[in-house]
Amino acid sequence: MIWKLLLLLVLLAAMWLGDPASAQTLSSANVVPLRVRTPHSGFNRLVVSITLCEPGTDRCATVDDIMVDTGSTGLRLEASALPSEFRLPPFLGPDGKSLAECLRFVHDDAWGPLFRADLRIGGMTVPGLPIQIIADDPRPCPDGCPISTAKPTSNGTLGIGPHLLDCQGDCLQDPSRPGVFEQEGGSWRPIRGSVPAASRLPNPISLFPNHRNGVVFDLPAVPARDTNEIVGTLTFGVGDAANNGIGDARIVRMDENGLFTTLYGTAAFAASYIDSGTETYILADDHLPRCAGMSWAFCVSPERTFAATMVGFDGMHVPITFKVGDYRSALDHHVGAWDGFAEAANALSQAFVWGAPLFLGRRIALVFDGMEVDGLKRTQGPLYAFP
Repeated sequence: MIWKLLLLLVLLAAMWLGDPASAQTLSSANVVPLRVRTPHSGFNRLVVSITLCEPGTDRCATVDDIMVDTGSTGLRLEASALPSEFRLPPFLGPDGKSLAECLRFVHDDAWGPLFRADLRIGGMTVPGLPIQIIADDPRPCPDGCPISTAKPTSNGTLGIGPHLLDCQGDCLQDPSRPGVFEQEGGSWRPIRGSVPAASRLPNPISLFPNHRNGVVFDLPAVPARDTNEIVGTLTFGVGDAANNGIGDARIVRMDENGLFTTLYGTAAFAASYIDSGTETYILADDHLPRCAGMSWAFCVSPERTFAATMVGFDGMHVPITFKVGDYRSALDHHVGAWDGFAEAANALSQAFVWGAPLFLGRRIALVFDGMEVDGLKRTQGPLYAFP
């Protein structure tokens, strides 16, 4: 019996020291599987499964392929991902009117009303969470929000970016590009002036009863370029449990807008950010070869490793490496997960976008705005930590 016990201990130790994702235990309430693959289209989508319930009931629906996005805030689902008989109460504004949002992404707009639902993910729950349902039929869509023609790449977005709400500060509405609307009769009109904090979509993780100060991404490296899927873990909380510690991490603190500086080559990109919802790296580099017929993408063959430095808001430097490979070849092989995808930014861009490839083969922690990590000094978020 003793030798069997010793063998078991050796195997457990090997698991802990090997694949970083295997060090987690999915039996923990604050851990869920995190997959990187192609849900509906595209590639490098970090996705999880969630369960939504009509508030206060056991009428629930589990929805797979929800993209984890550190570039946005709030839970947003495609209407088609929910059962047709699902009934959720509207999320009401200060005047008791139903609310809707026009969320403006870089290349698209997402229109839909706001509702309340009970959220379950892993062993964590949030009752009455305000969420957005992206309308299958956008009508009646207000003039201030263009109708999107883009097809969804996933069943929704779990926006867990650095911020606690999806609109910062006083949240003053831009009259030419309003984001929050209220219903009057059968039409929608933009809220004028400032949107109250209570009428904005929250970061769902920040409302957990515990493990609410951030998240830890833990993904294995991609074994080959033609990989369809890799599986790791998303752990809730940072530094408040045995499974989400960051040890002697390298810290990149962000400014109030979630930005920092990237030093790459001879340039300093002062509006850099990390975004798990972007499929590729996006950077300006005139020396890298572009793909034939795809001038917006880089085709580097053989694949090369490059060096850069992230400079936090407090001036701390964190060296980091990244890969760039042959974008066209990866597309031709229908790759689902790969760390070599990179696109060309506008030559005048001040942003180096660290997209989904950054997370592959790494353990990365995100601490939310205003949150702290127990036992570590100068770690108030927003920040990223690279253990």
